Amino acid sequence: MVLDTDEPETERHGDFTVAGVAHRGTDVDEAALWDSIDDYADDLNDAAVGTDRYAVMFDVDADSGEFTYVAGREVEDTDDLSAELTAVEIPQATYAVLRPDHESVEEMVREIHAEELRDDDRDDDEVHAPVFERYESDRDPTTVADREIYVPVRDDEY
Repeated sequence: MVLDTDEPETERHGDFTVAGVAHRGTDVDEAALWDSIDDYADDLNDAAVGTDRYAVMFDVDADSGEFTYVAGREVEDTDDLSAELTAVEIPQATYAVLRPDHESVEEMVREIHAEELRDDDRDDDEVHAPVFERYESDRDPTTVADREIYVPVRDDEY
């Protein structure tokens, strides 16, 4: 197993919105997606809170393996953003902070989705909040070594 989930570091995080370019499918060309965000730089820079970048993974379909991946920035509001951008709410929750060593987003999403870091009160295939990665502005979001992923966990698990 590439994810070390035995005793992960946890932190309370969330209650913010990420807006960016979305892709739905079973594979993600991360470099192309992050490059395409430049087309919306003016919109995102005007609405952005800070300089960090985020990748959000959610809406995983257990049968097909499809998921939605959004590459973007934290924004104050979405009122003046292009309709082509997707906004995702990140709820306040306790997140396990993992540093996976995956070669692709698909591998990472599949493994996280298969882990037992889920809310037992929900369906087996449903995580109770989106999974996200945070990148400081000087880090490359397409480099495996720079991945830091936040996986929602039940508050009483840790």
